[in-house]
Amino acid sequence: MAVALVAMFGFVACNNDCDHEFIEYDYNEALVGTWTCLEAEQAEAMVINPDGSFTTTGVMKGGSLYEENGTIKVVNNKVSLVFDGDKEAIEGRLELVSGKSMSIVFNDEYDIRLTYDYCKEDLSDEIIGMWVCTDAPTETGEATIVHTFMENGKAIYTGYGTRVDEYLVNEETTYDVVGDLLFYALPKDKITEGEDSYITKKLTYKPSGLAYGDIMEEKTMKSTSTMLRIKQQLELANKSYNYSANYITNAKGSDFTILDYTFEASNVDGSRLDQMLKGLLFSVEFPDANTIKYKYRYNNEEVPFEAPIEVEGNKVTIKMSAKESAYRDIEVYMFQDQDNTQLHMYMHTKSFINLFGNLQLNALKSESKIDLTDAAAVEKVFADLSECIESINFTLVFKTR
Repeated sequence: MAVALVAMFGFVACNNDCDHEFIEYDYNEALVGTWTCLEAEQAEAMVINPDGSFTTTGVMKGGSLYEENGTIKVVNNKVSLVFDGDKEAIEGRLELVSGKSMSIVFNDEYDIRLTYDYCKEDLSDEIIGMWVCTDAPTETGEATIVHTFMENGKAIYTGYGTRVDEYLVNEETTYDVVGDLLFYALPKDKITEGEDSYITKKLTYKPSGLAYGDIMEEKTMKSTSTMLRIKQQLELANKSYNYSANYITNAKGSDFTILDYTFEASNVDGSRLDQMLKGLLFSVEFPDANTIKYKYRYNNEEVPFEAPIEVEGNKVTIKMSAKESAYRDIEVYMFQDQDNTQLHMYMHTKSFINLFGNLQLNALKSESKIDLTDAAAVEKVFADLSECIESINFTLVFKTR
């Protein structure tokens, strides 16, 4: 039996919207197209041609990417699959759900079947480019994930955060997209024996899916994340942004306080910080490519910051200490969408503590509650945050004014 049929039992069809219609019996052009399935043990794409020939591309759990060819024939709902090199046909019963799925039932008594969703759109061209994840799965502790897909089948996976800093940073690997299935090869030196060598995801592309750019949803068996198309070079000069939203993952620790707002680190989900930042009218601007200004409103007064920045690709170091030695520098990763209408600013634990420690110092200074030349008092502000915040991955999202 061909690889394509091994361990592929129990698939559940997804509810994809499409206009594909089927006849009830004999094979004809209604079966032509791309069919995909995603399941815990195996993922596969089947491309059926007008002459009845087909190609399957897939990955079995713990295996490598395979590709097989064959022919399909359907007569009175009886389906025959013949794979190249095999002498005998594999037979079953065909079930078609108009516009949605195709199932091949191999055993009626035990309902052993393969089920594919009809794939209306080929995304192999649309995926090319650079994407940043806006809501990575929390269980992995990966707050910001950047995928770069090139036309030559090469890909680079970059992660910024506590875990991914040591895992897949700037690793070059390969990928395949068939229909709406993405087969992403893990670097060989990152795979232990018995583990999967590929990550397989089902894609949904939404051009201009958000007001600020194209969206690609990536669905695995366990989670769904959203990727925003971005540029690889920052264009910061003369740009102004207002705070819009934030994303938090991998938050661990105890209660901490910033600007009179108290947060529970082990249970923070971004909503409380969102309330604070919107209340502060937090914003940033770049008068030139080497300077950042950010400001907020505290106790009915505008509190401004200005500092030089060093830009290395998407990595930006905000040199707060250049303006005031008591302040700490903040290392962030910035990403812009295609039209520069949105800016993502990602930071992990140390930068989170430095950012909000600086804000806290400035607030205390404005209330004459701290002398910034008192090194011990300044250190205590940062130490108190460090003691409470064990880890956090934090992304600020800004939109143009």
